[in-house]
Amino acid sequence: MLNGLLAPLRIPERVIESLESLAEAARELAPMRAELVRVRKQTEPLAELMPAIERVLDYTEPVPELLAVVERITRQAEPLADLLSSLESVERGLGERVDSLNEKVGMLNDHEAQLTHTVGELVDELKSMHQTIGGLKGDVERITDRLPDPTRGPLERARDVFTSSNE
Repeated sequence: MLNGLLAPLRIPERVIESLESLAEAARELAPMRAELVRVRKQTEPLAELMPAIERVLDYTEPVPELLAVVERITRQAEPLADLLSSLESVERGLGERVDSLNEKVGMLNDHEAQLTHTVGELVDELKSMHQTIGGLKGDVERITDRLPDPTRGPLERARDVFTSSNE
């Protein structure tokens, strides 16, 4: 009974507690309001999301058909993988042959240089021999011209050898 009599006295206390609770809830409303504003700003682009999703669906609608085409192309391309490995081995073989040919060309260039040098030496020797033979020819002609009888043996034959080859 005492509780029943004291109840009206407790009402202001409860009202104060309720008001304090409301004041505390009001203080929490400001951060909640700020959070709601932030969430609203973040979700504003979601209104554009549905049309974008619909466009994506339109674009991806033919994908199953394309998948079948891709699978068919993949099956058709499988022999190309074997061909690719064969081509790689051919490429390696050609590379080896080209390297071998480069070595041989280098050797041939060396031989050509050596041959050119040797031919140059031979040409010099031939010129020297030609000068020597020319001198000998002149000597033989002078000697045979001084002989009283032009039909005389070995010198006349030497003259014929030297003079007939040039005429």
